[in-house]
Amino acid sequence: MRLFSLLCGATLTSAARLTVSIPPSPPQLPNPATLPASTHAVLHGPPGVRYDVPLRRDNSFVFPELGEASYLLTIHTRDYFFPSLRVDVASTEGEGSQQSIAAWQTFRGNEWSNKGPQYGAGTDELTVEMRPNGQKDFYQQRGGFNLIGFLKSPMILMGLVSVVMIFGMPYMMDNMDPESKAEFEEMSKKSPITGSEGAASQIQNFDLAGWMAGKSPGANGGSSGGGNKKK
Repeated sequence: MRLFSLLCGATLTSAARLTVSIPPSPPQLPNPATLPASTHAVLHGPPGVRYDVPLRRDNSFVFPELGEASYLLTIHTRDYFFPSLRVDVASTEGEGSQQSIAAWQTFRGNEWSNKGPQYGAGTDELTVEMRPNGQKDFYQQRGGFNLIGFLKSPMILMGLVSVVMIFGMPYMMDNMDPESKAEFEEMSKKSPITGSEGAASQIQNFDLAGWMAGKSPGANGGSSGGGNKKK
């Protein structure tokens, strides 16, 4: 019985203790008590080893018994981002069953050996403070009215050019000399848009029903192509 008690005591003393505290961090998190009750910390170890602890009333997470291994610490909360930590627990050299515990910042997507700043180190027990990196934003602010952006719209620019042409063209015509005015009128007649033989006139006089019936206008108003010829 005494031997069993000694073995249990040795097992308990060989487990390291990790405490993660969240201090006030203005202006992002001036009061850690405002964190929701769903906030929890997860410590991932070797395959099959996982510790999940809730947030305590003193705004801390406590992992009471950690075996010798390397862990990844992540804090999950609704409103804030927290950095990830690498936590190493190893046996110390010499007599006794003490263990060393140390924590460093780690970065997702990098090699496990790539350690960031050290958050602390101790023997059998370690307390570290973690502050949020930023606040989560689930909504996008609606942009206000931008006059310059409104005027840069292609549709608005086309409308403004049309208005300038409508109201400015008569003024320009009145100020033209007779020779330039006659040349402009001649160019307008030859334009495919305003000319009498232009594309607009051809589209307006297009016989859609005759085209669908397979007919094309001939010289004498008759039909040519697929129609039956009279004998």
